[in-house]
Amino acid sequence: MSEQTIDASVPFGMPAERSKFATLARSFGRFLRRKKLGAIGLAIVVIVSVTAAFAPVLSRYDPNLVFDEPNPGYKINPSIPDLAADPDIGSPIVVRQFLNPGFDHWFGTDKFGRDNYSRVVYGARLSLQVGLGASIIAVGLGLSIGLLSAFYLGMVDLVIQRFIDALQAFPAIVLLLLLVQIAEPSVRNTVLALGFIGVPITTRLIRSSVLVVRSSDYVEAARSLGASDMRIMLRHVLPNIASIVLIAFSIGIGAYIIFEATISFLGVGPRNVISWGKMIQEGRTALDLHPWLTVFAGGAITTVVVGFNFLGDALRDVLDPRLRGR
Repeated sequence: MSEQTIDASVPFGMPAERSKFATLARSFGRFLRRKKLGAIGLAIVVIVSVTAAFAPVLSRYDPNLVFDEPNPGYKINPSIPDLAADPDIGSPIVVRQFLNPGFDHWFGTDKFGRDNYSRVVYGARLSLQVGLGASIIAVGLGLSIGLLSAFYLGMVDLVIQRFIDALQAFPAIVLLLLLVQIAEPSVRNTVLALGFIGVPITTRLIRSSVLVVRSSDYVEAARSLGASDMRIMLRHVLPNIASIVLIAFSIGIGAYIIFEATISFLGVGPRNVISWGKMIQEGRTALDLHPWLTVFAGGAITTVVVGFNFLGDALRDVLDPRLRGR
């Protein structure tokens, strides 16, 4: 008769799949209770992600729709004094520009008569697309380069680190402006440029973590048993630096969103797309009389970046053994 093993962690009569789900739910609930700022960050990230995914449904209006109305004081052949008193008197249609927030336009309108709320909602798409794409590139390349550099050391590490030093010698914003000016300022090229400038920082972070894991006892034991370098890196090193990779990925998203807003504000960001940075630049000229466009676009950038930073900090506290329990 074969003996059956019983998992003591699974309550009697409960399927293993259900028990795993219950354990995951309890861990998630504990995270929300203990990490209040992390819970706020997670809520912000979820709300912004849903907003970006369902922008056509949540935006109320087409973001490029110009709102206008008939001009009640229109004259076919206005005189010079009439034009001096009302510059729009010669136009049959008046654009509804710089409207204050109200029921019809929650965030008001810009100088072209477009709805600010709709444009803020659609701007979330570009920010998340750039932030996620650039973070994936930076973490992916940084993980590969940093892992090889720290694992093999010697001449490999020397050559790689001198190349990383050369990249870090350039100020990030200057290097970013140079890269986006060389190629066409599209969303794809912006993501590639942002990911490229994030590689040096991620490489250094991954390298320092791999150096610690590389000298651990279990790695030495695996090497003494004849395990190949690839097996050691995949089975022993990577799982032990997964928390560092996740934290770098989440916090990096907020940084790349700020970089994209910066270059869009300077006028060299992606073209033919709605960007929060570009909206701030457009509202800057009328900031004293009509600050709503700048306020809401800047508030959106601040909220998203703070949300990702809160979430990244909470993940660091939970996943880093040295900070766990504080």
